Amino acid sequence: MDSVIFQANVLGMLAYIVPAMLLFFEMIKKVEDKLVERKLYIACGVGVVFGTIADIIIILGGIDLHSKDTGYAAMMLVTPFVMLIFMFIGVNLNTFKSEPAAPFYSAGFGLFFGGSIEFWKLLMTEERFPDLATGDLLMIAGFGLGTVLFFGGAGMWIAYGIVHGNGVRVAGRLAFLYLFLAFLNASALENIHYDVHDSVLVSVAALAGYFAIGATLFHQASLKLPSISEITRDDEKSKIS
Repeated sequence: MDSVIFQANVLGMLAYIVPAMLLFFEMIKKVEDKLVERKLYIACGVGVVFGTIADIIIILGGIDLHSKDTGYAAMMLVTPFVMLIFMFIGVNLNTFKSEPAAPFYSAGFGLFFGGSIEFWKLLMTEERFPDLATGDLLMIAGFGLGTVLFFGGAGMWIAYGIVHGNGVRVAGRLAFLYLFLAFLNASALENIHYDVHDSVLVSVAALAGYFAIGATLFHQASLKLPSISEITRDDEKSKIS
């Protein structure tokens, strides 16, 4: 058990937490001195806490488990809405939404929210399937990295939506998009764990589509971030001038 936990911790850190941290540092490097440092730390920390709570609910509820009769139907249909509810609550916290530079804080929240979720999911996968092949484990990690990108982008899009008074609508649309991603993930997991499909190409295609959607959502959201010339700092608030 110790070796399984150790392997999951190392791979989880390398595949999710470190990329989330590096992406966030890259995003804020030109505007970091214009933002409130305390809120940057809070955003990332709250993302980890909320992601952990959401995953605990899913694990305790058995939502992520495979059923002989319904497969991963519960995971596909329930998980997206649980995740996006927590995402909206976190991004909608007054600490962040009151900031004109809220998308930067929301990106950090989303990246570490996704990283935390996938970290615990990987730990549970290694515990449930200790004999999982290295290639399969790396493929699962690839889906997790796509999730980190998706929630990083989702955080920014929800922040933009809140500014324009339609944050709930944006979160709802993202939930349905994540439902499709959950379908891709479930298709690959059924192939990895239960050999449902005859070819590994099904898993590869699902991973490619999953990662492409997550990366595109993140990239498009990052293009709308306020530029350094638009942000000024005034004591404990960052504002657009």
